Amino acid sequence: MAPKKSVNLPDEVEEIKKSLDFLSAEIKTVAAQQNKIMELMGEIQSLKIQNIEKDKKITFLENRVADLEQYTRMNDLIISGLKTRHRSYARAAAASEDTAAGRGGADAPEVDHESLEQQVFRIYYI
Repeated sequence: MAPKKSVNLPDEVEEIKKSLDFLSAEIKTVAAQQNKIMELMGEIQSLKIQNIEKDKKITFLENRVADLEQYTRMNDLIISGLKTRHRSYARAAAASEDTAAGRGGADAPEVDHESLEQQVFRIYYI
């Protein structure tokens, strides 16, 4: 059997050309989109690398801050066992009111006016 001859052969060829042109345009569009996607993927990879580097830097800086805080505490002096008498705000305010009223603080309770520095000085140097 021989292939059927079509009377509309030029029309079929024209239709095939149109289909090829359409598919060619679609392939170009897909290729352009694929190129954009590849560029964005590369950018994402570089951003991931930057993010990892920044995380490492943050960790390093947090450790450095912790070390510096520890370094400042290294020379701290903690004094314990001293007997101190702290004036409360209410007693201090009452004493200042008595002084302002001209009573000279007569109603204020007698407190030891020796400061903590004076007590430390007395312990170590006397």
